[in-house]
Amino acid sequence: MRSLLLLLAPAMLACARPTSVARPSGATPLAPDSADAVAAHRAWWTAFTLGDTAHLQGHTGPGLLLTLSSGRTFDRAAAIAQAATHNRDSRIRLDWADDRATLASPSLAITTSRMTESIDGTGGTYRYMTVLEPHGAGWRVVAAQSTRELSPTPRVSAAAAGPLADYAGEYRTPRGRTLRITVRDSALALIEPSGIEIRLEPVGPALFEMNVISMGNGIVRMQFTRDGSGRVTAMSRVRLAGVEVFPRVP
Repeated sequence: MRSLLLLLAPAMLACARPTSVARPSGATPLAPDSADAVAAHRAWWTAFTLGDTAHLQGHTGPGLLLTLSSGRTFDRAAAIAQAATHNRDSRIRLDWADDRATLASPSLAITTSRMTESIDGTGGTYRYMTVLEPHGAGWRVVAAQSTRELSPTPRVSAAAAGPLADYAGEYRTPRGRTLRITVRDSALALIEPSGIEIRLEPVGPALFEMNVISMGNGIVRMQFTRDGSGRVTAMSRVRLAGVEVFPRVP
């Protein structure tokens, strides 16, 4: 499957908009066009999201390779079993956008979409890439991948985060370096030993979030803790790699 995807890379980079290819003379049956591929792509991901295993059974190739945004990979049987565990709540809403498709050949299509999944207004947004092959009068999925889009947490007022001046000061890293926190308008600023300054936006009581999304760590948050007397004693960095605690310098 890896070699297949390498061969398809030039076609995947060229998929700027839906298109079609000329059919060989006398080819039977004719493969569906790119609009059909987009429809099949949407229907497959909808079935996977909502646990429609009957649809997956009929529209999934035997050699399926599925990779989810969590990093987990599934073959055909495992993907269908995973779908069977999904929530079938009728309130789930799926909003599709940015459909793209290219027919790499009469026997292969590559599609991408952006989909927002929500229940009562809350949820997440995903990017999907699907490789399909003709099957009967339609398409079936032979490889698929999802990537979740990260978005900042809704901000709260500075007052809701607690007195900003309480958090100002110096904090020691495990390697003995010093991070400095200072107040900047209605937020905080983290100043690294190199002098680089990163804005920390309030997202909850004693909880702040970096205003940039890290390439390696996604969304990074800083949580401040107090002792029994109410004094701030430490700052914790919460990220994908784990939690690091930085004691406050007396």
